[in-house]
Amino acid sequence: MLAVQKAAEYIGIELEQRQLDQFELFHSFLRNEAILAGGIGPNEKERLWRRHIADAVLFGIEFGRADDCLDIGSGMGLPGIPLAILFPDTEFVLLDRAGRRVALSRRACSILGLDNTSVIQGDVVAVDRRYHRIVSRASLPPDQLLLHVKHLLRKPDGIAIIGLSHNESALREAQDETGFRTRVVRIPGEVLDTTPSLLRIEAT
Repeated sequence: MLAVQKAAEYIGIELEQRQLDQFELFHSFLRNEAILAGGIGPNEKERLWRRHIADAVLFGIEFGRADDCLDIGSGMGLPGIPLAILFPDTEFVLLDRAGRRVALSRRACSILGLDNTSVIQGDVVAVDRRYHRIVSRASLPPDQLLLHVKHLLRKPDGIAIIGLSHNESALREAQDETGFRTRVVRIPGEVLDTTPSLLRIEAT
């Protein structure tokens, strides 16, 4: 939990007790149900707080006030569910193609009482609305992901935050095709003991 608190503090959010309780519930769900169901690898049990939950919190950097947010390739609700805890006034749509992960994410949202979150099974190519915010932990190759962001991000004030888990040079090349303002955000090592990087895309 300390890692989550540090990540939230870094992005400028002071967690309330209800949010702390929800994060505890989410951690318990991932540890006791999601891993057993195959939603997360068994070797991740000891890294859930830092590698998964706190890392997801960092996607809320410079999030601001937003009407809605699409999480592309949400998997087990990462980063969508932690962000929905942080921003209860924003409507979150968690999109994934795998029925098993979708079912698990829906159960997690029910357990946490997240009434601002919808979990949808489907392919991003079928999405037909624009979103104020888009997040993704780089679940697709850079050129594909950024093409979707270009078509789905609301203009002129939309913002997308993409995890740079793929080759960063490839993502840098692909981002030139969006026509949007882009910036790499590097998280200092003292926040999570790692130095994750995020690509911030701003519609202009």
